Amino acid sequence: MKRSLWLILITVTCSCNPMKKDLMKDRADDVKEVIVSKNNDGVFLVIKEEVFQAVSKSDQGGFRRISGYTENRISSYDLNTGALVKRVILGDREENECTFLGETDGKLWYKSVNKDLGVHARDPKTLDVIVSQEDIIRANPFFAGNLSQPEWNTVQRFYGFDVLKIAPMVSDNSGYVYYIDPVSLKAEKTSESIKSFEFDNNCISTSMNIDANTGINLQGSPRNNLSYAGRDIKEPSFLDGNFLKSSNIIYSDDADPKFLAPIREKLSMYNHQIDSLNKLLEKIDTASAGKNKMNSQMYSYRSIQRNIENLRRNIKYADDDIKRYSSVKLFEIVTNDNSVFVLSRSDVTDKAKAVISKVRLNEDSTVTLSWQTQLNDIYREPEKGFDKSSFEFVFSKGDPDLNTMRTVHYDNKLIFIFMLTATCIDTDTGNILWSINI
Repeated sequence: MKRSLWLILITVTCSCNPMKKDLMKDRADDVKEVIVSKNNDGVFLVIKEEVFQAVSKSDQGGFRRISGYTENRISSYDLNTGALVKRVILGDREENECTFLGETDGKLWYKSVNKDLGVHARDPKTLDVIVSQEDIIRANPFFAGNLSQPEWNTVQRFYGFDVLKIAPMVSDNSGYVYYIDPVSLKAEKTSESIKSFEFDNNCISTSMNIDANTGINLQGSPRNNLSYAGRDIKEPSFLDGNFLKSSNIIYSDDADPKFLAPIREKLSMYNHQIDSLNKLLEKIDTASAGKNKMNSQMYSYRSIQRNIENLRRNIKYADDDIKRYSSVKLFEIVTNDNSVFVLSRSDVTDKAKAVISKVRLNEDSTVTLSWQTQLNDIYREPEKGFDKSSFEFVFSKGDPDLNTMRTVHYDNKLIFIFMLTATCIDTDTGNILWSINI
């Protein structure tokens, strides 16, 4: 009886809490996984959003105290319009943590610590569960009661995703790791360690790789200029400039087919040279009459063989480079027209706005500024430009983190998330297609 009364009191207190947020309608306090996913219904921006439910706030002499708990939700937005398509409430983070594992052909794979959900896949538009843990167990009966059950903050140690194999990874209670075929759902035991999909990479940097052989840098102060292909380029320049990288892990072939082009060109050249040398070998007759002629031809024969051996070694080195770069973690955003994006600030004041520029890297090692777009509602330093008074802060809902930054690139759209606002920019024109509060 006492327990029931206590639960009623908690419910009443929470319902009367003026700081409590509506999980379906109110703005999020932080952004976690940001995924672009395509299926037959369209292309969708799927975001896991954190909502902080403040229980108490105080401000004493500028020292703020906040207590409360975090709840999660997943929202699906139409990538073309920014319209909210569907939102599902997950609930308290510690009891219902739902970690994104990876994507396979329009299926978003998650691991939930909620035992009713477990490992499952969702439709990116409706967010409905389209593959349940029960489906996986039916395909693999030995998983019944045997899938590991990690704590909410250790999921990525036991569940993951192999981007190269395009398959979710799960582990059992004995610590063995399995790949799950995304179609048949059959499990394949592996000696590989769990690989995690990274979604929170620091997406600003003063350097990046254009391809396997070429890097680019921003240098100088207070304005930064480009150093590209061994040349220092004074204009265009950027105030406090940083390259924008993807917040999600990208693998080289998926990111840009041109990334490995220099190595593949070498491979093609080496193979062509070997073919030519083999044809020469076929024309050499080392058994011809005449000692001097035979000695000369034998010398040519052996020299050509050595050249072929050297070329084969070069092919092996190039193959090793391709394997290395194909498995290395990449976050570089390079468009099909060989352009990169730079984030800078409009001026040196506290109210400086965020500016995004597209810079094209030309074949002659020059660069062209394609466009610059200022985000008028986005401060480059939110804590300075968007400073609330203590009164407003103490009596406001939640505990927003305005500094979380996420960037993803899809087709001709750059999605930049900062200050809990998502902005979609047309990468051909620099026009803002839409901007929404998250």
